[in-house]
Amino acid sequence: MHFFIVIVANAIGLLLAVKLGEAVFDPGTIVWTGTLVGLLLAGAIIGVINGIIKPIIKLLAFPLIIVTAGLFSFFINIGMLVLADYLLSDLEINSILAYAFTSIILAIVHIVL
Repeated sequence: MHFFIVIVANAIGLLLAVKLGEAVFDPGTIVWTGTLVGLLLAGAIIGVINGIIKPIIKLLAFPLIIVTAGLFSFFINIGMLVLADYLLSDLEINSILAYAFTSIILAIVHIVL
């Protein structure tokens, strides 16, 4: 049940980032061209990346996270989003600021849900 909530939260966060990104950035900076089912699949892929790969990276980067007082975790989140963008053909994010924006939106959605 928890993984289903994570999938829906990721899908909502991704859709919210795309819609808000149209207002904040130039059109075409954050683009989703897929369907609703594809959006749920994207949520699942982001969930798997954050559930399996992210803890390993955080463990390896623990000294950097400590030295930067947790700021490096934000860059790890952006890296996980870059990986998700690479794996998802329907998602296109075209700038580092858009990656940061999307990462923040996803974090806020996870805090709320």
